Amino acid sequence: MRPLTIDLDELAFALDTQGIDHYLDLFSGQVLLIPEEDPDPELAELLHREPERLLPIEPLSSGQSLELMREFLREVPEPHAYSALANAIEGRKPFKAFRHVLMGYPELLQAWYVYQGERLRECALDWLADNQIQPATRSAHL
Repeated sequence: MRPLTIDLDELAFALDTQGIDHYLDLFSGQVLLIPEEDPDPELAELLHREPERLLPIEPLSSGQSLELMREFLREVPEPHAYSALANAIEGRKPFKAFRHVLMGYPELLQAWYVYQGERLRECALDWLADNQIQPATRSAHL
């Protein structure tokens, strides 16, 4: 397959977003959002007319997202924050609890956003490789 110019940040966002259908346009390299409610008629027609052109982007599973949080936990130096985040991950509603704990540690919250962004871009590159797609350019954030 020819190299495609792909926005890795958009692909990373699609991999991190549950409940919304995203597709990679294999012709243009664009990440397309096709909402179930009120879809764009042109995109819906394209999906119907040329389904082989649009590759569905399956978001990360809950288990994969939890693993990202566990990996981040290894980089948390502050014992109280570490303990609170570890308990959040293992408790009920781990995603909400994890974010809630991070709100009490602004520096860690920023570190999490940076870490998550980097890891999601790595996941995007892995997803492209798994689908035999070669990105022509990489995001400036890499």
